[in-house]
Amino acid sequence: MRPGQGELGRIGGFINRTIVPPSLLWRSILIVVLPLIILQIVLTVIFYNRHWDVVTRWLASGVAGEVALAVELLDEAATAEERRRILARFRQFHDLRLSLEPDGELTAAVERAGISTRRLSHIDNKVVQGFEERLAKPFAIDLRSEMPGFVVAYVQLDSGLLRVLAPANRVTATTTRLLLYWMIGASLVLITVAIYYVRLQVRPIGELARAVESFGRGEDVGDFRPRGPSEIRRAAAAFNLMRERIIRHIGQRTEMLAAISHDLRTPLTRMRLELEMLASDDPMARELEADVDDLIQLVDTYLAFARGEEGETAEVVPLEPLLEQMAQRAQRAGAQTELEVADGITTTLRPLAIRRCLANLVDNASRYGKWVKIAAERTARDIQITIEDDGPGIPEAMREAVFQPFYRIDTARRRQTGGTGLGLSIARDIVLGHGGDLSFETGSKGGAKAVLRLPA
Repeated sequence: MRPGQGELGRIGGFINRTIVPPSLLWRSILIVVLPLIILQIVLTVIFYNRHWDVVTRWLASGVAGEVALAVELLDEAATAEERRRILARFRQFHDLRLSLEPDGELTAAVERAGISTRRLSHIDNKVVQGFEERLAKPFAIDLRSEMPGFVVAYVQLDSGLLRVLAPANRVTATTTRLLLYWMIGASLVLITVAIYYVRLQVRPIGELARAVESFGRGEDVGDFRPRGPSEIRRAAAAFNLMRERIIRHIGQRTEMLAAISHDLRTPLTRMRLELEMLASDDPMARELEADVDDLIQLVDTYLAFARGEEGETAEVVPLEPLLEQMAQRAQRAGAQTELEVADGITTTLRPLAIRRCLANLVDNASRYGKWVKIAAERTARDIQITIEDDGPGIPEAMREAVFQPFYRIDTARRRQTGGTGLGLSIARDIVLGHGGDLSFETGSKGGAKAVLRLPA
């Protein structure tokens, strides 16, 4: 790895976690909307803003030129009659309304209109700059006069104060603002249409994900109807094919397990009956009878597992009554029990299968410990069920191996305890079939702590 790649990778991971949304829908919307927003900002700042500045300055400069012409003519006029004639001609041939106040003062007009206390915007400054380029006389501009649609300019002359009333659309550009509004409105419409079609494209992905999750929990979701883009249709077709293969494989395994167990049970039952009929006190006969009992128990475990997995449908199950039954089971085995279950926890389970899983774990806990604690809580991601005891526990190096079929820990899994070596393997298989996980940790009292994580 080259120097700096690790740091860049960490920065990229941080950005992906904090800025990029986790949902495909919002990522797709971001891909569509973000370039459009950036384009609008660039156009507004670079083009429209500069265009608005230039047009406003040109318009203001044109009006200022007409006012400068009127100022020059009024200054050259020798009598009041000539000034009135000039003002009348401007009213006739121009759309400017000019009036002259003899002995008027610019300072008084500015204070009367409140121009000096107003804060000028960027566009207002462009208008003032346009007038400054053409007028050499002292002036003031009221861009927010009491007369709507008009701009008032005051120019100080030797003969008095010239008051100019000009239409606002001759001083500032109004079409640019209108184009900006149209651009924003059209962008909102396009974003709405884009979001609608992105949702249509992403919806089949969400449906496929929910079908996969349901199938992972053991629910029979049936064939998923492929729709949407071709890639999603291919993924849906692959899911349907995978589902058929898994169901066929599970069915064949269950049928084979049930057939083998049934075939073994018949001769074992006959051997047990024959040993009982012999009624021999020979130690070898008693050992043989114990071995036959172990084999029958093992076959019963196979049959129970096969019957429980075959044909059972998932349903919404409240956890509190189920865990109360497990606590009573531990009490009957002679263990002191504690139960901590949050109110109202429900989830979709196969009741018989999950009961068998919990029973195996509770039996192990009550067999090797005198105290059993059962707890359940809902976390942000899943539902967590814990079963812990105060027994010898499971060494950390063996916590994964104990889930292997027929695996035993000599100090805690002797033949005298009656275990078949399949309980934990079956329990984990059931939890995995629900889309969850089963693992062991060290309990609060040093014993084993089984942690079941089920989908919420």
